[in-house]
Amino acid sequence: MHTYDATRHTWCYDIGGLAWDNSELSTDLWLWYHYLRTGDAEAFRFAEAMTRHTGEVDVYHLGKYQGLGTRHGVMHWGDSAKQVRISNAGYRRFHYFLTGDERSGDLLRELVDADRGFLVLDPGRKVNGSGGVFAPDPRALGVSTTTDWGALAMAWLAEWERGGKDLARTKLLNGARTIAALPNGWAQGGKITYNLADGRFSGPAQKSVSVGSLSSVFGLIEVMTELLDLVDEPEVEARWVAFCRLYNSTKAEQREATGSDWGNLNLRQAYARASAYAAEQSGDEALAKRAWQELRTGHAGYPEGHSFTPRRVVAPAVLNPVDEASLSANASAQFGLAAIQCLALVGEHIR
Repeated sequence: MHTYDATRHTWCYDIGGLAWDNSELSTDLWLWYHYLRTGDAEAFRFAEAMTRHTGEVDVYHLGKYQGLGTRHGVMHWGDSAKQVRISNAGYRRFHYFLTGDERSGDLLRELVDADRGFLVLDPGRKVNGSGGVFAPDPRALGVSTTTDWGALAMAWLAEWERGGKDLARTKLLNGARTIAALPNGWAQGGKITYNLADGRFSGPAQKSVSVGSLSSVFGLIEVMTELLDLVDEPEVEARWVAFCRLYNSTKAEQREATGSDWGNLNLRQAYARASAYAAEQSGDEALAKRAWQELRTGHAGYPEGHSFTPRRVVAPAVLNPVDEASLSANASAQFGLAAIQCLALVGEHIR
């Protein structure tokens, strides 16, 4: 489940947008990295069970929405957002490469052409309130360079690794190169469009900014880390490192680099791992220390000293006694990913 109700002392199984987890925010990714870090058998079984569930139940396997997933709600299919950030191959890929499981391999292959789903519906919402006919141009689709592209990129990376369609590698590299070529890279605002045929993005020639807190918390940071280890793309690397450094930077630093500040961004603890990546790539010790400070401050997550100790709740507050702790699925997933990556990338600067 996604959210716990501390007032009713139960999971929000009956509240829209708060019920089923549906992989938000990258819970599957956190559990798999936890297993890879520890080798714990119980962690593997836990991650495997979630991957089986989210890969089968939360993703369309037939019909016009094939390759898309449904955002969390009371009913698994109840939310109007049908998105690749939920069907995300990055959440299934671990299980396939660790086990060779054929069903997981099938799920990955289903997602290679998930970008065709953008011909069927608006990637933000199935019902967007416009009232008009949805008639997209396959040469200029409204695919985001962050949550959408990050999920597509992981599917293409997996397909490339498996020796599959050559077009997957082409789209992966074309996307990374053309996003990096935008005036502000992954932070570029304005009308940006995607060409279904070759995976290239086009956008304004002038600098503008549009950054959301969800931009990189559905696997974009992780897929870019892997991609830049595999290919020699200095322009892509430089623009991505700049994005990672700037997210938690001061507004003055953001304005100097991109022409505008990035607003009041959320999930700053989650983006500590972006700072850590930029620090590791650039050898910037001050930035490495900043990453640890961001993690410990715990903005939109768990600050240092947060208590994970459960407490017993008894009648008359509840019908049957329960043990509960101050936890959040979103915060746990993003704190876990940030902590693991900060330790791996800038562990020597921990303080």
